[in-house]
Amino acid sequence: MTAIEARPQNMALAQPGDFSREQIDLIKNTVAVGCTDLELALFLEVCKSTGLNPFQKQLYAIKRKSGREEKMTIQTGIDGYRLIASRTGAHMGTTDPEFGPIKDGYPEWARVIVRRLVQGHIADFPATARWSEYVQTKDEWVNGQRTGKKTVSEMWTKMPHTMLGKCAESLALRKAFPAELSGIYTAEEMAQADNPAPPPQQTQARTVDVTRQIAQATNPNAALEAWVVKIGEAGTKINRWGGRERAVAALAHFPDWRKDVEQARAAYEALCEVGRQIKEEQAAAQDVPPFDVAPAAEAQELLLSDGQRKALCAHASRAGAKTSEDRAALWAYLLASDKPEGTKTLTVEQAQRLLDTISGMDTHAAEQTLAEARNEFKPIAEVA
Repeated sequence: MTAIEARPQNMALAQPGDFSREQIDLIKNTVAVGCTDLELALFLEVCKSTGLNPFQKQLYAIKRKSGREEKMTIQTGIDGYRLIASRTGAHMGTTDPEFGPIKDGYPEWARVIVRRLVQGHIADFPATARWSEYVQTKDEWVNGQRTGKKTVSEMWTKMPHTMLGKCAESLALRKAFPAELSGIYTAEEMAQADNPAPPPQQTQARTVDVTRQIAQATNPNAALEAWVVKIGEAGTKINRWGGRERAVAALAHFPDWRKDVEQARAAYEALCEVGRQIKEEQAAAQDVPPFDVAPAAEAQELLLSDGQRKALCAHASRAGAKTSEDRAALWAYLLASDKPEGTKTLTVEQAQRLLDTISGMDTHAAEQTLAEARNEFKPIAEVA
């Protein structure tokens, strides 16, 4: 009898009829967000073949950009890999990771050996994961602008040996159990897939409106004129709310806002802050939700993209964040904010920082982080 035939009889595997229509809809809206019907069908088949339970977040699907398209990657945590290997009855143990020399504060490589029973003999399946190939990085931001440099993400900075060791163990387990683990990747292995791509040469690092680029190419003052228009819109709103004097006082700090782009940008942000203060004061007096001054063109450009929002919601579901309050607490905890952060109000920079951090966590770590966030922010005053 081969090792595969020796599978324990009490192993709980999903069967073709295990998922009801309601359960499939639940999966599509939680652990397989954004998947097409064909991708969802493939994901369900993998759930059935591996015996991993998507409702316990043992398996989930992540959509990632690949060229102009989004492709699905089926992921699990390292615990899911260990569970699949254990259920075969042929897993004979895994060594502790062995690490290479330290370079720039991080191990150059990690090596793990998985032992499997093959035709009555114990065979070794070694694998090596190199730091340069698996480390998750993020863009460096200074004063709201990308510098063009990459830095190591928070989780990989905090636990470099643990993260690289998990990658090496994943490689070794997949070598030892290719039939069982083919097409499934651990979150630690795929963290590098979320690394920001290097910006093309001679292009701006941040996304801009193409129409605005053309306008600025033909009119060097187009950017300044755009800010002046936004300042006028913000000033009109503030004046309508009875804050004319406060707006004038704010603009007095930027005497050249009609001539200098940076002063115009700063003046606009100052007016936005005045507007927020006025509406918060009104909200406190009238018990109505506060309103942010946000003229559409530039303000919307600074908010997170739809793709970032969907990815964050998928990771939040994986962590067990079922409500907007949970998500607001989780984002605030990861951003080290002193108040809950609503999903829709996150900036592009904040959203990218969150994705850099949470995509490097396995399900257990994400759930633990949510528990700590709930404890930190209770009761929650703001929601997503």
